[in-house]
Amino acid sequence: MEKIKQKDNRFLIGKRIPLTASFSKNMSLITSFWQSFQQDIKRYHLQQKKPFEKYGITFREQSKLYYACCLPADITYPDDFEIFLLPRSHYFLYEHIGPMRKLPDTIQYLMKQHLPAAHLTPKQIDLVYYEAYRPGFAYQDEYSVIEIGIPILQDTPDHMPSISAKSLLQGNGKPTEPYTWFGMDYNMNLYKGCPHGCIYCDSRSSCYQVDNFDIVRKKENELSILEMELKRKKRKGVIGIGSMSDTYHPFEKTEKITHDALELIYRYGFGVGIDTKSDLILKDIDLISAISKQYPSIVKITITTADDTLCRIIEPHVCVSSKRFIILEKLHQAGIFAGILMMPILPFINDSEENIKTIIEQAHLHHAKFIYPGFGVTLRSNQRSYFYYQLDRFFPGKRQLYEKYYHNTYSCESLHHQALWKLFQKECQKYGILYRMNDIIHAYKKETGIKQMSLL
Repeated sequence: MEKIKQKDNRFLIGKRIPLTASFSKNMSLITSFWQSFQQDIKRYHLQQKKPFEKYGITFREQSKLYYACCLPADITYPDDFEIFLLPRSHYFLYEHIGPMRKLPDTIQYLMKQHLPAAHLTPKQIDLVYYEAYRPGFAYQDEYSVIEIGIPILQDTPDHMPSISAKSLLQGNGKPTEPYTWFGMDYNMNLYKGCPHGCIYCDSRSSCYQVDNFDIVRKKENELSILEMELKRKKRKGVIGIGSMSDTYHPFEKTEKITHDALELIYRYGFGVGIDTKSDLILKDIDLISAISKQYPSIVKITITTADDTLCRIIEPHVCVSSKRFIILEKLHQAGIFAGILMMPILPFINDSEENIKTIIEQAHLHHAKFIYPGFGVTLRSNQRSYFYYQLDRFFPGKRQLYEKYYHNTYSCESLHHQALWKLFQKECQKYGILYRMNDIIHAYKKETGIKQMSLL
């Protein structure tokens, strides 16, 4: 059986060996390596939660060819294991039926005959192909099935993909339940997925069921749905945007979905709460300012590090921290209540007193009204694998520290969180910056009343 299927990022753990130019010699090396890997599985007592799966991956690294024996990365793994990525891609999937020793013949047939005849081109990426071994596989069994996955080139659409949506606004307009985050009365996400590539993003977690998270999708007829829902709401309120997906993606330059949604929010007399890391928000600064004069509104700019070099690693595809401080200054000049989401503060990476103090100092210089902190990071299924993969890439040795101190816990607080909290309080009080949730909510809602009085 064969088919083409798009697959999301999949993380694996395992060990590698270098390959030669000889298929027959490689098969002998791989067979012996699998036997050694099986012993490692028993020695380390590695147990999977789901039905047992194993993977073999052939990949390039610095012009050399390697083979890795792997397991899904949903278990704690020993220090001599690596984490590998099966990248998001379209894959040509083919079922090899027969013993493992005949696998090289099938691979050569697919690469040299079958794919060219089907006008399919293998993708020139590090991964050459993978093999997936399901429960019940036996090396010598004539009827064993091995799934082969070869990444291939596929035409990409010239427009943003869309998904169906029946509603947008969540919440009942009562700020006490269930949306008390910054006093939001309603909540919505205009986009699904995010291209910013932040290594820690909670929205990658399996519980949210967002496949292919790095691919941004819009919602069909979302502006019509939003207008209909705004008309029907009996209670005005503050609408939170961007909790799961940044309000200002690069696509906003052309799609202008956020802009058009803000126009509707203004027309129907609601307020807005915006979460973003992007300087594209400045294109809507006049509109947001107008909204804030008619109903309480707030903008939260995420800043986790004052170091632009570190920012480019942990938040690679969005503007750096120094530019975000400038955003805060311009929002202040426009009369918009704005401040900083200082989260997550990643243990062993940006949880230093120097980083906290510098962020607060820069917040003061750029007139941030508040800073709301989180001295740690939350890690869940799938998100944890992605985060650990990035740690191994950019911060060697840090993944082992997370496993040592946090194991598989959800909340990973900085080991210094108590000292950092005391420092944070002291510095915020020194500069008159708000940091408690109730104080922030009270201040921005009160400020709109003052603006309205000044217009009388």
